[in-house]
Amino acid sequence: METRSQYYMFVGLLIGAFCLAALVFLPYMTAIVIAIVLSVIFRPVHRLVARFVAKGDQGSTWATIVSIIVIAIIVITPLTFLAIRLYTETGTLYLSLTDEGERAHIISSLNKGLSGIAHTFDVTPTFNFDSFNVTEYIQSFFDWLLSNMDTVFSSAAKIGLNIFVILLALFYLLRDGNALRKQLILFSPLKDDHESQILDKLKQAIHSVVSGSIVVSIMQGILSGIGFSIFGVPNPVLWGTIAMIAAFIPGIGTSLVMIPAILYLFVMSTHLHALGMLIWAILAVGLVDNLLSSFLINRKVRIHPFLILLSVLGGLSFFGPVGFILGPLILAFLFALIEIYKTNHSAPSHNS
Repeated sequence: METRSQYYMFVGLLIGAFCLAALVFLPYMTAIVIAIVLSVIFRPVHRLVARFVAKGDQGSTWATIVSIIVIAIIVITPLTFLAIRLYTETGTLYLSLTDEGERAHIISSLNKGLSGIAHTFDVTPTFNFDSFNVTEYIQSFFDWLLSNMDTVFSSAAKIGLNIFVILLALFYLLRDGNALRKQLILFSPLKDDHESQILDKLKQAIHSVVSGSIVVSIMQGILSGIGFSIFGVPNPVLWGTIAMIAAFIPGIGTSLVMIPAILYLFVMSTHLHALGMLIWAILAVGLVDNLLSSFLINRKVRIHPFLILLSVLGGLSFFGPVGFILGPLILAFLFALIEIYKTNHSAPSHNS
């Protein structure tokens, strides 16, 4: 019969082994979390592929390999194109800002635009941009951006290893995901229905909050970049990417990029282009936010957007880049536990 000291010894060894395993897996935690999210998002793709390749058997190795190839094409190809274009346009913008002739042209255009605005309102301008040194701050920003991008692109081996881990983990999650779920429920000390409820809540959070926010932001970034290209804003891919990042901020979102772009066109180009950019921002970019957000983000998980924003910001500050995913998942996990608590503790009160 097991003594109390033996039980405590076993628990201590279990906790120690768990901590050591966490340290071993920690360098690849970002890759594993991304693989888990991708496996949930692309499960329908794998289900469809398995229907054609293995007669619906999602545990088929060949069906999983084909699914991985399809997912890699869908995800990696556009990301590679975006990274190359982003790096090129950032370098081009940096060179234009450090060129004295280009800077003088920008200041001259700003002064001309200011004079046009003053003439429109029949006032005398009391300010000019001759001593305006904003380009120095912009140049400092791009100095920092380029130095960090060089670091990212120079770490090709590390990036390649993470991609390999993501694809390998994604392979096993797609092929053995159902079995892993059953094993997790079997070994967990919680009730089976509670475990299923928690897992379903996390799955819904991935679909609704994580993938929904990403889809909306990507669409807004793409449409912003198209608008920048149509109406003559330079480096449209760069500013479209920044608009995509800004779209995660609720309430203001892409307006942080669209408003300066409209003002730029108003000063540096024609008023017609600025008006066209304004209409494009309201109709194209704004409608995507209103329609897709209500359909994707709030479809299943009823979490206030402000809490989602805080979970993203807190996750980023605490966990790094992977916190963008972990923050909302932890929030969804909390809400799942609260729902379980409310269900279990409200039922007796009705019977009493």
